[in-house]
Amino acid sequence: MTEAHEPELRPAPPWVMEEMIAAEARLPREIAAEPGTSALRELLGEALRSDQPILFTGCGTSEHAARAAAAILRAAAPAADVAARDAFEAQLEPPERGLVVAISHEGGTRSTRGAAAGAARAALITARPEQAPDGVRPIATPRHDRSWCHTVAYVSPFLAVALALGAISADDCERVIAAELDARPRRREQAEELAGAARLLAIGSGVDEITAAELALKIEEAAYVPTTPLGAEKVLHGHLPAADSATGAVLLRFDPSHAAQRDARAAGVSRATAALGIPLVVLAPQRPLTTPAEALLTGALALQLLTLELSHVHGTNPDRIRREQEPYRLAAEVAGVG
Repeated sequence: MTEAHEPELRPAPPWVMEEMIAAEARLPREIAAEPGTSALRELLGEALRSDQPILFTGCGTSEHAARAAAAILRAAAPAADVAARDAFEAQLEPPERGLVVAISHEGGTRSTRGAAAGAARAALITARPEQAPDGVRPIATPRHDRSWCHTVAYVSPFLAVALALGAISADDCERVIAAELDARPRRREQAEELAGAARLLAIGSGVDEITAAELALKIEEAAYVPTTPLGAEKVLHGHLPAADSATGAVLLRFDPSHAAQRDARAAGVSRATAALGIPLVVLAPQRPLTTPAEALLTGALALQLLTLELSHVHGTNPDRIRREQEPYRLAAEVAGVG
């Protein structure tokens, strides 16, 4: 990442991240109007009609978006061969056939570019379509995320897939986003409830495990609090011995499938954390949900607002994910991040 592309370094809130979250209110119609969304519809439709495997791939937030996109496609086409993989692994063992849909917001992530370039057929969902490797079809998303604590960059790719497939309408997206933005005061209260925790657990089941993974990444980037993402069942099988009253927990409950069973397991998590004196907050929708696309979009806004409020509570600047501090900038440089 070059200096020219670094987020604005502000001395105090409002952070750039906050402006990007607010911009998501306009994102559904912007994405629906993009020519790339129509091109993505054609690519996915052709692969599905010819029974070709479809692999979504990316790194970091983009990997979580890839997992979300795969979940949305599986729900739309249950018989299809659909998977999601970390781009480094996909680059090492590229699929021999089918379509690879790579996700990289800036278009410059080395492993993601390699995974796309090594595929027989590939597309790159990106806000920088000019960065697509030769032979890879660029699918442009309309809005560039000006914060490195990515929010628009997470939502844009899976929303493009959902809109391309007709899994959700732009109108429904707008209603979901508006409801979650209105819930920001509650997210502030929840952030304050978690303020004293030395570490956090992000817990979910079904597609909420994807949201939990993105929540963990966002909290570590923005508020610098160690956070472990876990499935609702997994957390009860060996992880609790490392937790105590200095641990906080966030339980995500958006996935509408198998609701009674998921509610019952979530209640078990609630009882277990209460027995250990672990403060628990629950992220849940403001309106009933019916599809994975709705659950993932709703969860995305909720996790982003909770993260933003945690950064306020902890007095941290989320926008450069701590790389304005020399040790963290150096760590990214020596690791070859990008």
